Amino acid sequence: MNALVVPTNSRERLADFLSAWAPWPWDLIIVVQDEPELDLTIPDGLEHDAAQRLQAFSWAEIDGMISDPTVISRHDSAVRSFGFWQAWRTGAEIIFTLDDDCYPSGDDLVGRHRDNLYRTPVWTSSVPGLRVRGLPYRRPGVLPDVQISMGLWRGTPDLDAITTLAGAADAGVDYVTRAETRVMSPHQLFPMSGMNLAFRRDVACLMYFAPMGLGQPFARFDDIWCGLLAQRICRHLGYSIVAGRPHVDHRRASDPLRNLVKEAPGVEVNERLWETLSDLRFTGATPLDCMSEAGHGLSAASDAYLAGWGRRIGEWCSLFDHSPERSPDVAVAAP
Repeated sequence: MNALVVPTNSRERLADFLSAWAPWPWDLIIVVQDEPELDLTIPDGLEHDAAQRLQAFSWAEIDGMISDPTVISRHDSAVRSFGFWQAWRTGAEIIFTLDDDCYPSGDDLVGRHRDNLYRTPVWTSSVPGLRVRGLPYRRPGVLPDVQISMGLWRGTPDLDAITTLAGAADAGVDYVTRAETRVMSPHQLFPMSGMNLAFRRDVACLMYFAPMGLGQPFARFDDIWCGLLAQRICRHLGYSIVAGRPHVDHRRASDPLRNLVKEAPGVEVNERLWETLSDLRFTGATPLDCMSEAGHGLSAASDAYLAGWGRRIGEWCSLFDHSPERSPDVAVAAP
């Protein structure tokens, strides 16, 4: 079974999103509405489908299901972490997430992400797009333990507010359109975007988007900082991460001027946070063990934000201590 997690704060944009992706290529869609109460509009023609394959949660449901609701961010896309946990509970083998302003681009989104996770070849050409001498014809092998697949975007690249306001957005479109999937080096870091992402259930516990938004000093770095920690743990465990295709059509819903205000407090922290996370040391043999170690390490930090993040990671990990509850309404199948 596969599941899609969509965070939203706009009932109209969500309705457009659900219509655009019909017929849904996912077994289950989990909507996390970043509002105190549920207020959703299901597009005409999808009522029966939605009743069978859509779950929706707001702050009210989160408060009723988690003993410490402060673990889940509010007024930030990091609210989607609750959906990741819910997808894990229902038994999803592959968990996808898209922003609600991302639309089909013609790529087979589910199929390509699945191929990235389970069929990435061991061999690759030294010249992208050219079959150089020495590549095997029949036995290229399959790279084991690819756990995370990050897709990219057509239309509007995922740029920061300063770059967007400087007019570089149009220049970036061509680069993204030509980008193919590649295995990211475990010895380098990259910004992991949560706009178009898929991962195996085994690493769902790593997909805790850093606390942002309501009551927090930072915003819009949730996926980036989650990605830094996930990359560090994947390096320890020998897991691979790929980035490139599938692409989605990103029709930006956010205002770059407002984004600039939101991003500003985190820019300086982002310059050094990667070093703090890279310095973490792990002994665990599983993603959950390592995530627990990360929470313990960060909770001892002198910085109040890092200590709070570490404490919340510990609470987050406790949600994965029990066996998942597979939904009786959704058929569970191998990926």
